[in-house]
Amino acid sequence: MAHRHTLSLILVAATLAGCGPSPKERTIRNPETGEKATVTTGQGIAAPRNMPAYAPLYPGAVVESSVDGVSASADGGQRGGMVSFRTSAAPAKVADFYRGRFDASSLKDRSETNISGSIILGAASAGGGGEGVQVSIVPAEDGGGSVVTLIYNHGG
Repeated sequence: MAHRHTLSLILVAATLAGCGPSPKERTIRNPETGEKATVTTGQGIAAPRNMPAYAPLYPGAVVESSVDGVSASADGGQRGGMVSFRTSAAPAKVADFYRGRFDASSLKDRSETNISGSIILGAASAGGGGEGVQVSIVPAEDGGGSVVTLIYNHGG
């Protein structure tokens, strides 16, 4: 349940974020639940500070937006986030990189979908331990590389 709260907060924050040439940061808090998310957009921004080892930024990626969030729930808070980036690597190469990271982690509940050249990978801790990641890899419209959105959640 807390994973849904984190994801909801991340998606709302990303929707409210404005894009522009210079980095912009905005923190959004829900006073009722204690959830908060920091949204960063613009050129030259860094990846979120709380990215897990099993889902790092792809080497050489150019970050376009990021969200770093905290959710609150009865069973404790969870940290999570989202990062969107571009890379010159083909979708299959990016997918291989993340499969390797997942193989080296404790995330054993895995999924994969291929739709018209786009690849969606998912991995989560077995038994609902609260850690998980989803990586959406889409071929860039100009035919050069990939556009990637990575959403992750750390257990409480």
